[in-house]
Amino acid sequence: MARPTLLERALGEERFAVTAELGPPKSADGAHVQERARVLGRVCHAVNVTDNQRAQSRMAPLAAGRLALEAGAEPVIQLTVRDRNRLALTADLLGASALGLHNTLSMRGDPVHLGNHPEAAEVRDLDTLGLLRLQAALRDGNFANEAGETLAGSPPHLVIGATAHPLADDPDVEIQKIAAKMAAGADFFQTQLCYDLERLDAFLERLRASDLPAWPRLLVGVGPLKSLRMARHMHDNVWGVEIPPPVMGRMEDAYNEREEGLAVCAELLRRLRETPGVAGAHIMAIAWEEAVPELLERAGLGMERPAPSTSERAVR
Repeated sequence: MARPTLLERALGEERFAVTAELGPPKSADGAHVQERARVLGRVCHAVNVTDNQRAQSRMAPLAAGRLALEAGAEPVIQLTVRDRNRLALTADLLGASALGLHNTLSMRGDPVHLGNHPEAAEVRDLDTLGLLRLQAALRDGNFANEAGETLAGSPPHLVIGATAHPLADDPDVEIQKIAAKMAAGADFFQTQLCYDLERLDAFLERLRASDLPAWPRLLVGVGPLKSLRMARHMHDNVWGVEIPPPVMGRMEDAYNEREEGLAVCAELLRRLRETPGVAGAHIMAIAWEEAVPELLERAGLGMERPAPSTSERAVR
């Protein structure tokens, strides 16, 4: 049996988990992945290795995840239903676990018309709930086929992630989606970028009033804004992202926009750390991974690593 992942243990011990984004390159440059993994791995519990984000062709997340692991970062492997059918997804999950990649994040995937192969066919053999159920079945030792066929050997060790959107227009519908994903096997949730913590607080209150059988482990997305131009672009063009007027005003008035963007993000992280019901933060520093260690230091968030397990102490 694989021992619990660092992220799994941080969540289980109710530490404030910190993850960050690592986008594989649009090339076969493994050094690119490992350079960023070395930066992020020493300050984060896990790094989210994306799967052809924005529908752009990139290095496969299994390959990039293994490279990141070898460089000292624990990966969360993104899996989208856009590009693979259930046969390919099953193969990737079994292979990922065999390679020591046990954390996953199930996603729908951006539409292909946004990317560099707009003529490609989308697969979408399963929806995200189906992908969560497939993983739960594999973890229990069975293929997700009609016969419920038993695996011929060891089941994969999987820590199953899903997405959530606390700033959704209809919070009750979003809570229903979270409940369905939990029932399908999700162990934790990663959210879109969230700059409006008052709305997040309102969503958490609505969540407390719901009839969920358990509290979802939410990793709330944050990210440093490099510039006012970036803030406006994200507010106007990125699904699910809203930059509230106070934050936009700070970026408009800033003498040093990058410095102000870091300051805003550090403040958000400190607030999240003190917010009951938030399990951690997911930092999306797009093409700015080197800023993450400084950002966490400013926020007073030196990584709270779980104590070594008995088996790890024995190895040492």
